[in-house]
Amino acid sequence: MKRIAAVAGLLFLVAAVRAAQPTDLEAVKREIRIADLELAKAVADRSLQTFVSMVDDDAVFFGRSISRGREAVSKAWLPFFTDGSLFLKWHPAQVEVSSSGDLGYSIGEYERIGKDASGRPESATGSYVSIWRRQPNGKWKIVLDIGTPASPSKP
Repeated sequence: MKRIAAVAGLLFLVAAVRAAQPTDLEAVKREIRIADLELAKAVADRSLQTFVSMVDDDAVFFGRSISRGREAVSKAWLPFFTDGSLFLKWHPAQVEVSSSGDLGYSIGEYERIGKDASGRPESATGSYVSIWRRQPNGKWKIVLDIGTPASPSKP
């Protein structure tokens, strides 16, 4: 019992020291930017498995409808992985992070390329904001994604 208490005390001390250390917020911003770019790459590469691994269990995505939870998000985004005529690309323009370094957001622009109802190619653009949460293992997962309605791209 004393050994368990000693180990628990040591773990608590390590956690307290770690929490007291200042967070390098610029490094955390880079981590979130990289996570956002990795998510975009998963969509571009049509890697549903990678995409889903970066979506939080409790994620909420706003699109044509609201998807709540990893499974619903996966189902809503499935066409981007299965429809060879549909493409979505984006890049983060701004990243901010909480002072604790465990929550942040990315803002950027996206472009969706596909076909209209008559089968003609069409392209549309918009803006997005994604909220990211650091997991206990240090990885970042997306917990909220909101995109503006797409506007037709100008030729």
